[in-house]
Amino acid sequence: MIYHPTTPLEAVTMRKQNADTAVYLAGGTDDLRLNGSAQGKDLIDINGLGLDDIFVQDGKLYIGARCTFNQIIESDLVPEFIREAARFCASFTKRNSATVGGNIGLRRQDSYLAAALTAADAVLKSITPHGEEMKPIGEYLQSGCKRLIEYVVLDADRTGWVKRFTNTTSSHAAVTAAVSGGIYALSVSGSDFVYGTTPDLADSMEFTDDISGSAAYKKYLAKIVFTLGR
Repeated sequence: MIYHPTTPLEAVTMRKQNADTAVYLAGGTDDLRLNGSAQGKDLIDINGLGLDDIFVQDGKLYIGARCTFNQIIESDLVPEFIREAARFCASFTKRNSATVGGNIGLRRQDSYLAAALTAADAVLKSITPHGEEMKPIGEYLQSGCKRLIEYVVLDADRTGWVKRFTNTTSSHAAVTAAVSGGIYALSVSGSDFVYGTTPDLADSMEFTDDISGSAAYKKYLAKIVFTLGR
């Protein structure tokens, strides 16, 4: 079944009522693929809710959850290191459908955007059954809440850098790291997402072997990445 809510509140209420049987649908790059996250589940189609604009207001940059990666890349309003993170997605076709909200909401360990946006101290303007709330993206990524993301909000003049280590441009990332304004963020395949105000994040992590690389390889990268600089 596909639901077509007309407001964000209606969408998130549907999600709460069908917590185990429904998922949000926007770009569909993960939901609709073979064995994707939506397999066997109902869909809550949020494509009629807008949330696909990028603008600056009172020094803050707002990126709509339904904005595609290509919209981010092509916008002069978006800080360069966030645009670079979006460019990590090598497929132009995928960048034309993959959305900001979807990439964050999936909480994947190889997320293209999670490390950069967390280091940017971004917050999520989101809707819950109780109304609109602002939640730091780092806290969201470490939780299991099912709120509907409306906008990603960060300082419009934010600067920083982001690095991604992978076997090929189309492979799952072994390590993605970002730094901005004294905030460090580290995403490692097979490990929990971590962030903080010191670069020694790897010291608190456990590493495992998987398709992206050995535990030793990922541990080495995680320990040295912040010393490499841009």
